[in-house]
Amino acid sequence: MSKFVDRLKNVSKGYVRPMGFNAVASAPPPKMLLAAELDIENLTDKEAFGGADVVLVSASKASAKKLKEAADLLGETVWGVMLGDKAADAAKMAKAGADFVVFSPDAEVSPLTALEKTGKIIILETNLTDFMIRAADCLSVGAVIVGEQADTATLSWRKIMLYQRFADILSKPFLVRVSSNITLSELQSLWALGIDGVLVSGSAGLKELHTLIDKAEWTPKRKRGHMSAIVPSLKMPASESVAPEEPEEPDEGDEE
Repeated sequence: MSKFVDRLKNVSKGYVRPMGFNAVASAPPPKMLLAAELDIENLTDKEAFGGADVVLVSASKASAKKLKEAADLLGETVWGVMLGDKAADAAKMAKAGADFVVFSPDAEVSPLTALEKTGKIIILETNLTDFMIRAADCLSVGAVIVGEQADTATLSWRKIMLYQRFADILSKPFLVRVSSNITLSELQSLWALGIDGVLVSGSAGLKELHTLIDKAEWTPKRKRGHMSAIVPSLKMPASESVAPEEPEEPDEGDEE
């Protein structure tokens, strides 16, 4: 089982404080997870990924030797591989030690379903319909990343609305792509929506972002993934119900 997917699920479930006078917390409260996407050629030393909870390696054309070197450098750090729509190398990446693989909806099914212990994370575009998001939530994947391309722009109200939509529909844990210069208040806004982690591209600002997340207080997240359709009711309130009209009695003059 994927360590990263397990951790995402724990964050998504939230933290339940033990009850009772002598209760002792068995685990610290969850906080926003930080993932960094790095090209395998940039993994030259530990400083490149210092501060990240997990590393997503772009290594579509990497040799087995290069993968082993990257795995040795990463050491105990949990890492996965960005496959995109090229799923043929999934088994090779898993054999090299990848904890999870990330792929697009256009990736071939067979190489991915063959993975038993490696986590599977799907990338979803922000412009998907509600139906497609619900369909993705039913797939046998462990988590979701929202956004295909690296995000260097600031957080906008439009993005908040888009992420709110995903949070209302998805029950799986998910991450969103953000810029490394995102502020604490923006991170906490994403957290309040129900987002479990953020994904940044490159190593610039990674340590500072980790420090920001690590020192912040993270309030319990709201429940998500329970959006239901609102069906209009035709039943009228009792106070507004209309009593049936009584038939009018004929006038005496009408009987003549």
